[in-house]
Amino acid sequence: MICNYGLTLLGFFLLVASAAAEPQPRVVAQNAVSIEAKSPGKKASRANQDDAVSESELARREELAFALVRKHHPELVTLLRQLKQARPRQYDSAIRELSRVSERLDQIQERSPERYEVELELWKSKSRLQLLTAQLRMTPDDQPLRERLRETIAQQLASQRQLYELEKTRMTQRIEFLNKQLDRLDGDVETLIDQRFRSIEAAAKRAPKNRGGAAEKEKKKK
Repeated sequence: MICNYGLTLLGFFLLVASAAAEPQPRVVAQNAVSIEAKSPGKKASRANQDDAVSESELARREELAFALVRKHHPELVTLLRQLKQARPRQYDSAIRELSRVSERLDQIQERSPERYEVELELWKSKSRLQLLTAQLRMTPDDQPLRERLRETIAQQLASQRQLYELEKTRMTQRIEFLNKQLDRLDGDVETLIDQRFRSIEAAAKRAPKNRGGAAEKEKKKK
């Protein structure tokens, strides 16, 4: 059996997993996790989907989830194991969400290693923040814990700022590109028309004639 303290941590762990799976910039824009109420029908539908997942897929998700938490938030490993024994369905949900986080981070790493580092730090700080919050609920007068909570909040805000800076840079580059395109289209339009016309005309001349005409010529040769 797991004590009430452990169950409280497990409950907050589920919030961590759910929040971490949300795509940016929604995560960046929030300083706290918001959990939307789900109708019983939606919960039942999700449960049915989980039941339909193959054993190999469940094993794959579990491997991704544990690889993520072992490397980036080891404290969650014990909580996951406890959750598996005490609340199997919630464990499956947590594993699903954490595997989604892992896959999403892998995709970001392939596209942008710089953004990956920031996104990873943001997830780690959010994950630690939720775990510390759960612990604080049980021991609200623990001063060292309160200090760690403040430090983690500072880390989260720093990561959020870094992500905003990256997004600002990306948007600035996009705006510069669009301005250049607008300047080009606001320039000598007749020249642009001539260029495109000649390009289409040249392509049309290079294109093979219709197959019917070619077949007719072949018959005449015979």
